[in-house]
Amino acid sequence: MESALNGLSQMAILIIVAAVGFLAAKLDYLDEYTNQKLTKLLLNITLPCMIVASVHGLSAADAGETVGITFAMAIAQGFLLLLVGLLLVVVLRVPKRERVVYQFVTICNNTGFLGLPVVGAILGSESVIYASIYVMVLAVFVYGVGFVMLAKDDPLRAEYGEDAKVSIPWRSIVNPSMIASVLALVLFFTGWQVPELVQDSLSLLGGITAPIAMLVVGVIVARSPIKNVVTEVRLYPYMIIRQLILPALFYWGFAALGVSPLLAAVFMLMFAMPAGSMCPTFVAQYNGNAQLAAKATIITTVGSFVFIPLLVAFMGLVG
Repeated sequence: MESALNGLSQMAILIIVAAVGFLAAKLDYLDEYTNQKLTKLLLNITLPCMIVASVHGLSAADAGETVGITFAMAIAQGFLLLLVGLLLVVVLRVPKRERVVYQFVTICNNTGFLGLPVVGAILGSESVIYASIYVMVLAVFVYGVGFVMLAKDDPLRAEYGEDAKVSIPWRSIVNPSMIASVLALVLFFTGWQVPELVQDSLSLLGGITAPIAMLVVGVIVARSPIKNVVTEVRLYPYMIIRQLILPALFYWGFAALGVSPLLAAVFMLMFAMPAGSMCPTFVAQYNGNAQLAAKATIITTVGSFVFIPLLVAFMGLVG
């Protein structure tokens, strides 16, 4: 219960920071240009620093089989997300032309930009290495299966022929955060420790990741056309099922199976993350309904401010 209360306290702080970002955008203290620069700073510098710093003092010997279990759970959850996407479009009676967008935003979650900082803030630095493994595995599903789904549904594909080669931007998977995750795993398994001066610098830089992420999210929400977004009524039951009910059920299931509370909490929170901010861009790249993807991103992001605190409270009740 104490850890849940601490998690709720940390989430409250993050929501306040996001509210400050929202207000700063409304007052024009943070414009779109500045927000883009903050995003680049987070993705290319502070987030990689946080990932590498998180393994300080940890070792594979202490973790035992936890890393292997984490990889297995991440792979299983990747397939589970694909299944959830397929089932939700049927349950919610999503029109055929919109189904691939729902399926894609179900698997393309904001686990890196938002998930890692939030999980680290709520569960502590030890959780970051396991969350990083989740991000690495899920990226393979997004760039592999996800992009294939979009390409197969491309309305212009008929012009190229059904046998046209599907272009997948695999190079995008190699980014600073992914490289930092691999480096963190190397340090974790070898037991190597970076010099104290370097570790302190990494920790200091990584420590500003969560505040920057929440400021950016606040700005994004402030600059979103909310009036146009709220009319997409099918997204409301979608996000309640996808971001609240299913994560809670999975956490309960993990607890029943004897999975460590930390690992179960990591996977619950990562599962509850909103659609990724790049979803509209990826969907547009394959001539899909980018407007629907943008609406899904905005609504699920706003919803996460309600659902994540509820899930943390649920975590305390289950124990």
